[in-house]
Amino acid sequence: MGQARWVGWLVALRDTLVAGFGLKTSSELRGDVATDRIDFFRVYDRRRHEIILGEDDRHLDFRLSVLVEESALCRRLVATTVVTFNHLGGRAYIAGIAPFHRLIVKSSLRRAERSGWPAEL
Repeated sequence: MGQARWVGWLVALRDTLVAGFGLKTSSELRGDVATDRIDFFRVYDRRRHEIILGEDDRHLDFRLSVLVEESALCRRLVATTVVTFNHLGGRAYIAGIAPFHRLIVKSSLRRAERSGWPAEL
């Protein structure tokens, strides 16, 4: 499936901007082979219908839940993000990235749906 090309450009821009503040870049996160990862997201929990991803950093800690809800009529993906701010810099960071975060999540869910993910539960 993969991400849309523009998402990669945004991640590269984000990495360039935050590197000077001592925050983890996506390359640094991908390089952490000691933890289970999907791309640069650490996997905290895997269940039959849900996966919890996230990361802890100086400015904030976040978790992303991707949940498959299934009924007799439909199947849908639900993404939920929870953020804990470690200081004021975390709030400023989220204020800057939140609009892009929403676009990326919506794009990712649409791409997953078009690809038929998850194929089975």
